[in-house]
Amino acid sequence: MQEAPLVSDEIRDGYIWKVQNCPICEIAPTQFVGKRGGPSHRENLGIETDIWRCGTCGLIFPNPMPFPVGGLGQHYEVDADDYFQAHDKEGKLAAADSLITQAEGLLGRVGKLLDVGVGRGELVIMAKERGWGAEGVEPSEAFADYAEKRTGIKIWRQPVEDLDLPNDEFDLVVLSAVLEHLYDPDQVIKNLSGALKRGGLLYLDVPNEKGLYFLVGNAYQKLRGRNWCVNVAPTFSPFHVFGFSPGSLKTLLRKYGLEPKIFNVYGGTSLVPTRGGFMGSVESYASRLVTLISKIGSLGTYIETWAVRK
Repeated sequence: MQEAPLVSDEIRDGYIWKVQNCPICEIAPTQFVGKRGGPSHRENLGIETDIWRCGTCGLIFPNPMPFPVGGLGQHYEVDADDYFQAHDKEGKLAAADSLITQAEGLLGRVGKLLDVGVGRGELVIMAKERGWGAEGVEPSEAFADYAEKRTGIKIWRQPVEDLDLPNDEFDLVVLSAVLEHLYDPDQVIKNLSGALKRGGLLYLDVPNEKGLYFLVGNAYQKLRGRNWCVNVAPTFSPFHVFGFSPGSLKTLLRKYGLEPKIFNVYGGTSLVPTRGGFMGSVESYASRLVTLISKIGSLGTYIETWAVRK
């Protein structure tokens, strides 16, 4: 088995590389998954990193971890409309309305919402229309300015793991497509659990990196004689730095008194963009087929959960 790298705090290629323990279990990872990015990517995107898995909870992450020298702005300080140009605005509003409806059904009332990773503010807009109080968290200055102007709500502009949030304040915290981007998921969930009222809800969704897409993708790389993997994306868009599975996510939530009330693994859409050439077409087609098959069982590409603070 390949040994975990020991060199830490090296600065190269725009990143500070730090030796990383599993933030959930606080132990070094023991299972090498593969290399990701740069020459270990089909389009040479990003910088090559070593990806590892915690042998206890199954969390996947780079070791050493590449922290951007310029902070989160190095990845996300772009115009909000440019970043979200591929997003369906009306579809996002409809999804936000559906999520708030489900929250009201589970809580039996309206309440106060904290939206972590506000983006363009669709969730907050729908919540306010339905009588909710709302605040948001958005460390990207560009996104925060956009959301604040659009929604008029209070925006916390620091990373959520650094926030001094009030205790027992919120009825609902939403962490949608965010946790996989953050560099200290353990502290994030600790902070958000404390900010929830007892009986309040945390909604989150993340990719399921133990899903069929990732299992087949990694097997395909080995079949081609590569030590690559398809898990996470630490140095290229979408900048996923942690990869969760049902086991690791439930372990993290329960660590901080959050009990999953609804836990759903679903197929979603293919993660592989179409590219030119015969092999590119084959890979894209295979990815869509695997995603379709994964919708049948519990090996879907995504996880969503509603967890209750006990």
